[in-house]
Amino acid sequence: MTNTTEEPYRPSLRMADLDGLRALAIIFVVSFHSWYFLQFLMPTTEAFLAFSDSLPWVLGFIRRGDLGVDIFFVLSGYLLSWQLFKKRMTTGRINLKRFYAHRFFRIYPLYLIALLLATFDSGITLKLLGNLFAYNIWTDPSAIILPWTWSLSVELEFYAIVPLLILLVRNGTTMILLTAALSLLTVGWSYWVLTSYPQLTENSLIDLKLAGRNDDIALFYNYLYVAMPVRLSQFAFGMAGAWAVLHHTDFLSKIRTSNKILLTLLILAGAGLPLLHNPFTVLTSAYQPVIYFELLFGRVIFAAAIALLIVLLHSNAMPRLKRLLSLRFLEPIARYSFSMYLFHPLFVYLGIITFIGTAKTETVSVLQFAGVWAVAILGSMLLGYITWRFIEHPAIRFGKKKFG
Repeated sequence: MTNTTEEPYRPSLRMADLDGLRALAIIFVVSFHSWYFLQFLMPTTEAFLAFSDSLPWVLGFIRRGDLGVDIFFVLSGYLLSWQLFKKRMTTGRINLKRFYAHRFFRIYPLYLIALLLATFDSGITLKLLGNLFAYNIWTDPSAIILPWTWSLSVELEFYAIVPLLILLVRNGTTMILLTAALSLLTVGWSYWVLTSYPQLTENSLIDLKLAGRNDDIALFYNYLYVAMPVRLSQFAFGMAGAWAVLHHTDFLSKIRTSNKILLTLLILAGAGLPLLHNPFTVLTSAYQPVIYFELLFGRVIFAAAIALLIVLLHSNAMPRLKRLLSLRFLEPIARYSFSMYLFHPLFVYLGIITFIGTAKTETVSVLQFAGVWAVAILGSMLLGYITWRFIEHPAIRFGKKKFG
C-alpha cells in the first residue's frame, strides 16, 4: 500500500523568498538615496521640497525607502538566530570562534576596501578606528567616514551580543520576555528623547531644515535614527521569528485561510504605519499626535510586521507571495546587496552627472530622477558582481574552510 501521508514542511535556512525580501530592501535603500542626495544639487531646501512633492503618489514610498534598513535588521536577527538556535539544538553549544570568524570574513574584507578608498588622503586616524570597531554611533555619529554605513555599525554591535542573547533564551517564555524587554527599551528610549527634545515632535525634518536648525536635525539623527536602542527591537523580533519557525513549524504551516487573511491585514497595517510619517513634508499641528505615535511605536510595530511576514513565508504559510518573492531576477540583487549598500552612492552621483549635471538646478523631472535611479541600481549591481566574485565569495569560502 502506498503511503500518502504528507510530509511536514521543514524550512531550510537558504530560501529564495527571503532573498527576494533582501533584494527589495536594498532596492528601497538605493531608491531612497537616489532621491535624498538630490537635495545637495539644489540651491535651496524649498526647491528640493517642491521636487519631492512633485513625485507621483506611486513613488511616495521612496521618501521612506530608508525602511529597507529596518528590513535588513529584522532579516539579520532572524537568519543569525536561526543558525545559532539550530546549532544549539543539534549540538548543545555555540561555537563562538566560528561564529565571529564567519561574520568577520563576510563583512570586513569588502568594508575595509571601502574604508581605505574613502580615507586614501587622510590616512589611518582615530576616526578610522571608530569606524572599524563600530563605536562611532555612540560617541560621534558625524565621524562616520561613509555616512550611510551607520547601519553596519549597528549590525556589528548586534553580532557582538547575539550569542549571549541566544544563550538567554531557553524556552518560549524567555523568548517572549526578551522580545518584550528590548521592545520596551526601544519605546522607552524614544519616549525619553521626545520628552527631552519636544521640538522633534513639533517639526518635521524639512521644517527644521527650512529653519536652519541643524543642531535639532543632528539630535534626531543621533538619538532617534542611528542609536542602537532604537534598533534593538528589530533584531529582537527577528530572533523571536526564528524561534517560532524552529519550534512551531507544523502549527504555522496549517494556519487556516481566514486567519491568514487576518494576519495579512496585520502585516499591511504594521508595515504601513511608518508611511504615515513623511519627514519631508511641512508638519501641521493637527498631524503632530500621529507623528508622536509613529516616532514612539512605528519602528517596533514595523519590525513586528516584517518578522511576522518572514515567519509566514519561511513556514510556507503564504505560498503565493513566496513564489512572487522567489522570482529568479531578485536572487542576484540579494547576493550583491552588501556591495550595493557600500558603493551605491558612487553610482547615484554618476547618475546625477549623466542625467542632470553638476550645476545647481531648481528643478528635476521625474524622468531625470528615473535615470539617476537606473544608473544607481544597475551600476551598483555590476560592481556587486565583480566584488562578489573576486572579494566577498573567496573571503567567505576561506573563512568557512579555516574555521569550519
